[in-house]
Amino acid sequence: MTTQMLIAVGIGTLAVLSLLAANLLCDRGASASVSRRVAAVLGGEAYLLAVLWLDVWTAIALTGAVAVLVAALRLRFRDQLRGVSGPASSQRWGEVAYPVAGAASIAVGWGLLGDRWLAFVPIAFMAWGDNAAGLVRARILSGRESNPWPSAAMLAVCLGAASLYQTYWIAAAGALAATAVERLHPTRHPLWDDNWTIVAASLSAMALLANLNR
Repeated sequence: MTTQMLIAVGIGTLAVLSLLAANLLCDRGASASVSRRVAAVLGGEAYLLAVLWLDVWTAIALTGAVAVLVAALRLRFRDQLRGVSGPASSQRWGEVAYPVAGAASIAVGWGLLGDRWLAFVPIAFMAWGDNAAGLVRARILSGRESNPWPSAAMLAVCLGAASLYQTYWIAAAGALAATAVERLHPTRHPLWDDNWTIVAASLSAMALLANLNR
């Protein structure tokens, strides 16, 4: 087995362990908001390792495989995603949207546009920035959507993550776009999820500005 394959197996194992950790927390009585956030943060670290240590096509294959695995579990073995899913009666697909959005960002940002950090930074906004907003909203503000502090927390984390990309102001614009769309909920359709919009908005904004800045 090649070095790249060994590294991919290790990163894939970390992704699976993030789901197992969320399940363990759920089984021990942790709230869904806590277990989901642990999985999301660890998942963000797995994506970071992928862009640091893998070549582009191995990273695309790995992230795509993880997305397919999570979708398959959601369709047939949902109990195995209990730590990252909503209530059993919920039809939301956020636990699938997260890895699919991540895989799409890697494929477009790195595979198509040739920039690993353009691919990763929107994932960081989703994995870490969105979690900061959710944590503030759930733990401090008791879910009040009109309060600006969740968005302020998300923007602060996203601006920090933006430092991974050069030129910084381009990533900062992506952070603003990600923060702006995080609160958009134009439909209650179960396939709508802010993971899609955060990655799509920030990646699009950064790609456009990077192209104009050449």
